[in-house]
Amino acid sequence: MFLVMFLAAGMIFTSPAYSQVEFVGRDPFPAAMEFKEISPSFTEKLWTSPTELARLDQGAILIETGLKRYVERSYVLTIPGSLKIEIMTFADPRESYSAFTFLSGTALKKGPPGDFFESSAEILSFSAGNCLVRIHAQANQNLAARVASSIANRIGRKAPNPPALIRHLPLENCDASSIRYFLAPPALARLGAPVAGTPLLVPAEVEAAQARYAAQGESGAITLLSFPTTQLADEFYDAGPLYASAPKTGFLYTRKTGPIIGILEGNFSAGSADKILSSIKFEYSIKWIFDRNKNQGRTIWGVPVRILSTVVRSLLFTALLCLASIFAGVLLGAGRLYVRRRLGRTDSDAYIRLKIDEN
Repeated sequence: MFLVMFLAAGMIFTSPAYSQVEFVGRDPFPAAMEFKEISPSFTEKLWTSPTELARLDQGAILIETGLKRYVERSYVLTIPGSLKIEIMTFADPRESYSAFTFLSGTALKKGPPGDFFESSAEILSFSAGNCLVRIHAQANQNLAARVASSIANRIGRKAPNPPALIRHLPLENCDASSIRYFLAPPALARLGAPVAGTPLLVPAEVEAAQARYAAQGESGAITLLSFPTTQLADEFYDAGPLYASAPKTGFLYTRKTGPIIGILEGNFSAGSADKILSSIKFEYSIKWIFDRNKNQGRTIWGVPVRILSTVVRSLLFTALLCLASIFAGVLLGAGRLYVRRRLGRTDSDAYIRLKIDEN
């Protein structure tokens, strides 16, 4: 009887784990019957090949950025309106953030839902990890928000901070809605702002960030280029790239710090340009590592240093043990003496006389 009750209890406590795995599924879409406004019926479009992904708006640029998978579901609602969910999967969070910046039209806000999000009257979009989610809801915005929270919780919050290059952009007088982040040179050439009237061409593996600035009648755009190494940045900066030509309007200022090159174009005065560009700083992070082999091969009195150091450490450890033992013995003896005097005992109290031979 006890065995039957134990097995039944085990089935009760373990069953939620199986239902949870089945509930999440492969894709983070809402589960069946999770929302009463959404019926179980839906149509799905799944694209994974480059030929299929190229059909998307800016599909070629998205593929260059790192798009690997596109899933779209259109749901039947039990209330008036429509609901369509798009989930784009990229290789890493930087790529999903990059695609989000040049597909969005407003300033991105920190989540939840997701890591970053933007919302309009009919579309709620957010990036979470390596996924970019777009929810088209011609219904009530409350439903779109609840669906977004459900999907974001399934994906998980993995990269709440923007890429490092974005954090180098000067924040003062920056139009946050104009920030764009590019990981692929074709995306920068086609969707980025031109520099000196010419699309900016950069080598592969170069990150780029752009934004507009305006303050006190001065306006323009800044471009940051981050190279894999300082040497590559030096070569690009010294070789006279496209921005070496004079701009058609305004002025052009440049600054290089480490592997980052800043390009500021507009009607800025020299003082304003220096204030904006001087805020771009790059600091090297050096981590000191102990070299265990630096004393290898050295000897003292014919004894290798590594062996001698081991012997010295062993002697010191032995000396510490001896001192600890002596100290413990002194404490024990002092404690015993204190107890005997406290109780008024003498040395003869430790013996028992049987008085066998006495009359």
